[in-house]
Amino acid sequence: MKKTTSVNSRKLLPAGSMFFAIFLFLTMTAVTAFAGKSYPVNEEVKEAFKKEFPGAEVLSWDDAGDFVKAVFLLNGYRSEAYFDPEGELQVAVRNLFFNQLPLAVTKSVDKRFPDADILEVTEISRAEGTSYRIRLETTTKKYKLNLDANGQIISTERSKK
Repeated sequence: MKKTTSVNSRKLLPAGSMFFAIFLFLTMTAVTAFAGKSYPVNEEVKEAFKKEFPGAEVLSWDDAGDFVKAVFLLNGYRSEAYFDPEGELQVAVRNLFFNQLPLAVTKSVDKRFPDADILEVTEISRAEGTSYRIRLETTTKKYKLNLDANGQIISTERSKK
């Protein structure tokens, strides 16, 4: 039985529930405070974003050096897009699961690293084409691979575990 305290014949929340309610309120206040800080984005970039990613929900706009970075949700996936100041999309990036990669890419990785643990998969889309960055580890080493859409390994970085 939950213990409640009566004040003017009203029931108060149990102590644990009150703590949770206060925690939730403070968390929402902090999130709202940070969400209110928005990077100024020109109309060319906003229009280009809407055209490239119809139906996407922008989570934030940020300064990324010479580019404007949009962090957004599209079809349930968190993604990033980088635009130049004129509104030209330069690159779009999203994380994937290994089984979402093209067959040629998974076959290439499986052939070269059959027992590796996949740590992270990133799809990188540019005007020149799509490539994939995969972080994985074997029993003795960690690797960062860059592959093209045909499964060709473009570059490999190796480090000790």
